[in-house]
Amino acid sequence: MALAEMLAGLRSSRGLSQEQLAELSGISVRAIGEIERGATRRPQRETLRALIGALGLTPEEQEAFARTARTAPPPDTRRRRTAVRPALPAPVTSIVGRSGDLAAVLRLVQDPPVRLVTITGTGGVGKTRLALEAGWRAASRFESVHGLDLSALREADDVPQALAESLRTPDPATLIGDGRWLLVLDSFEHVAAAATTVATLLAGCPGLTVLVTSRSPLRLRGEHLWPLAPLSTPDSDDPAGLAGNPAVRLLVERTAAVRPGFALTGDNAVAVAALCRRLDGLPLALELAAARLRTQAPAQVLAQVRDLHGDAVDLADRHVSLRRTVEWSTRGLTDPDRRLFGLLGAFSGGADPVDVEAVLGAPPHSLATLAAHSLVTVTERAGCPRIGMLDTIREVVEDQLTGAGDRDAHAGHFLRLVRDGDPRLGDEQDNVRAAIQQAVDAAPTLLCVETVRALTKHYVARGRFAEGRRMLTGAAGAAPTEQARAWAWHGAAVTANESGEPEVALALAASAAEAFGADPDGRAATLTLIGNAHKFAGRYDDAAAAYTGVLDQARTMGDARRETIALNNLGALAHDRGAFAEAIDYHAAALRRKRELGDRRGVAVAQLNLGAVRNDTGDHAGAATLLTEAAATFAALGEPGSEAFALALLAQSQAGLARWDDATTTGRRALELARRAEHAQATGLALLALGETAAAGGDAGGAARLFREALTFPIGLPDQARVRAHPAMAADR
Repeated sequence: MALAEMLAGLRSSRGLSQEQLAELSGISVRAIGEIERGATRRPQRETLRALIGALGLTPEEQEAFARTARTAPPPDTRRRRTAVRPALPAPVTSIVGRSGDLAAVLRLVQDPPVRLVTITGTGGVGKTRLALEAGWRAASRFESVHGLDLSALREADDVPQALAESLRTPDPATLIGDGRWLLVLDSFEHVAAAATTVATLLAGCPGLTVLVTSRSPLRLRGEHLWPLAPLSTPDSDDPAGLAGNPAVRLLVERTAAVRPGFALTGDNAVAVAALCRRLDGLPLALELAAARLRTQAPAQVLAQVRDLHGDAVDLADRHVSLRRTVEWSTRGLTDPDRRLFGLLGAFSGGADPVDVEAVLGAPPHSLATLAAHSLVTVTERAGCPRIGMLDTIREVVEDQLTGAGDRDAHAGHFLRLVRDGDPRLGDEQDNVRAAIQQAVDAAPTLLCVETVRALTKHYVARGRFAEGRRMLTGAAGAAPTEQARAWAWHGAAVTANESGEPEVALALAASAAEAFGADPDGRAATLTLIGNAHKFAGRYDDAAAAYTGVLDQARTMGDARRETIALNNLGALAHDRGAFAEAIDYHAAALRRKRELGDRRGVAVAQLNLGAVRNDTGDHAGAATLLTEAAATFAALGEPGSEAFALALLAQSQAGLARWDDATTTGRRALELARRAEHAQATGLALLALGETAAAGGDAGGAARLFREALTFPIGLPDQARVRAHPAMAADR
């Protein structure tokens, strides 16, 4: 037995936490933790003596402990590069009884020829915990270690977008490149069809290793499986042999953490051993039982579990056994506790207490009780509390406790946030997705025109085009009114066009046009969309015809707002074609009309468009004036994405005027805002401007890196051509 596992076992058998052992021995908690993690393999003699005394070891135990320390491999004194901190949740408890599994998984992921490792096993067996431990321990062998929890996803098509958002890049393959990366994908069984995404990523990134947790294999070539079994349970009730059993050690250690002083004794040994067997050695079931042991004796908890499971528990499917354990864990809850627990089952990807209170209609006072029972976790994210629930527990809660009313209330709340444009939604995409699905499946009255149109804005603003198209298409099929259906088809067409599928967009636009009928606003919006699709496909004459049709219709009906939209689109089309004088005329006309209408935001949009054209004509001073005003307006209106776009263009104006310090400052501010607002195009333009300032400062390598990253974002064709022709890119090749 390794020293790390031996110390953890001896400590647990005495019912001591790391903090309590540190107090008794005079050894720091950090030093004890490093021994138990295997980071310290040969402790100093004084440390060993202090630990032996604090643990009260028998002579036989002392000899075994000292011998294990003496025969441990010497510390690795080779100099290593400083590892980047893994982008994985840090383990907060020790890993018990998994030394063999951990060593095997580490050997696999650290072997360069092994590219894909999948830890398989039933729910609650500890796959996630093992993967996290392996990721942290292997970090020094990789340039980057990054994790992604897939438990909140249900569609394989959502995986690429989730990965892109997690890595903060629209092109993960380009970011990873040839680098030595470890990517940890947790709970893959929910999106099994996304195995092709993993295969594509592995094929394009030769230094990438992927570690997956899943209840079933991905079935890809080169996949190495590591089936994870439950912890072994004791064969007998002999107290002398129980302390080293993994299941017993885990139960005792977790109980001691919530019930200081708890230890394995002659009085409770039989009940503890039976409890471990009854729970099949499943780590999650043992952790839930430990929460009950905080206030109850092992014999009491055993009686409850025996009553729940019956005498055939050892023959039952382990996942069924775990579900029964979760159900048993809810038996002692009061009605308010169960009400909150059921409501939390409607949340996906965690919950902000603010949203829970809004949906519940009252403060979530039962939260402390649920956390004490280990049914939920409360952590911090960006300085705010976040309520979480293990995926396996959530499955049971959804089936048993979450009612239709809870799901409808959750959906209604998050769809209201979408309509309000709540800035927190950038961190709540899992809950938004769940809300839309609930509305489509069971609450179609929530899909009013206002909601559907807000969903289109929500998805376009965040660049989530594939998901937006799928969700809006579903909304079109469920919408309660013809108008809502029409706007849903329109939104699906917009997202299809934005994702580079103009022909699909035209087909969806036809469905929207049919549903709109004679509605003038809908007809104009659809005709504008058709123009956008033709423009994207390079059919400029068809695009011009559609935009001109919208302009004629707007002027005939006296619709000044629609007129300015048409002028803007015609100006953008002329800009793309290189007809700069024509583009300036259209955008200047749009600016005049917006000022006449007193449309503050519209004025800023026209200024931004006009500034972009003037940049391309070399009138950087004129562009800077327009873009400075536009950025200030967007900032005042609370639109960070639009502000970032204007600032990115302003940085290019300042670079054109050789105001390099100003350009760098503005570009950095634009990049910060763009990334926070998830504005892909503004991010690319800000990177482009910063590349130009880096090149001007003599940092050709840094400029090339910035330019390459800029090309992974949807910047315009002229900008792409300018980047590729830049001397810094040529020198980098």
